[in-house]
Amino acid sequence: AEPARRFIEARGGELRTGAPARLLADGAGVRAVAAGGRRWAAPVVISAVPWFALSGLFPSGPPPALAPVCDAAGRTASSPIVTVNLWLDRPVLDVPFLGLPGRTMQWVFDKGRIFGGGASHLSLVSSGADAIVSAPNRAIVARAAADLEAGAPAAREAAVVRATVVREPRATFSLAPGQPARPGARTALPGLLLAGDWTDTGLPGTIESAVLSGRRAAEAALDLLRGEGPAPPGAEPRAAPRRT
Repeated sequence: AEPARRFIEARGGELRTGAPARLLADGAGVRAVAAGGRRWAAPVVISAVPWFALSGLFPSGPPPALAPVCDAAGRTASSPIVTVNLWLDRPVLDVPFLGLPGRTMQWVFDKGRIFGGGASHLSLVSSGADAIVSAPNRAIVARAAADLEAGAPAAREAAVVRATVVREPRATFSLAPGQPARPGARTALPGLLLAGDWTDTGLPGTIESAVLSGRRAAEAALDLLRGEGPAPPGAEPRAAPRRT
């Protein structure tokens, strides 16, 4: 995230961490953003929180205009991801990453090869990991090691020096049939736009979806600031801006 921080700060922006934000809104739209004991008024606010945190942005509950979106977000199921980090006593891959089709761990990434350094550090990832997310660490590590050995025979001669397990129970939103519709960038609450991989980008919960959603939200914000573009859903039509 450091390149993004530098980009923002070089243009007069400010990045704050450890300061949960709250939106102060009423029927007329978003009035201000409060965080870390301060308050900012802004003509347009982009929320990039995950679907399960959207309702929590409003101290007194979502305004009626946003209630349908928050209700749908609250009914959207989650899908877990489990990552196992293995440090081995020797390199076992000759490629940066390897697919493990048909196995619990679907991908293995050689972080030592990708980021440099002498350690053989591998990350094995299991998406849609409902079957293992609640399993003990020892069992998950054993499963990951077995899947690695099946996909990379050189690993059978290596020893695991260290292992960690990272569980993300709500890593992505569910794409199972019957899930609520995903919202677009524009909302019926004036001044509020949505971004995040869970919005309606046409892509699953991936970094590509997150990037596309951010671009769409930024473009919509510029349109609103210029007085251009369609009105948000449910809003009254506005007069066309005068041009010179």
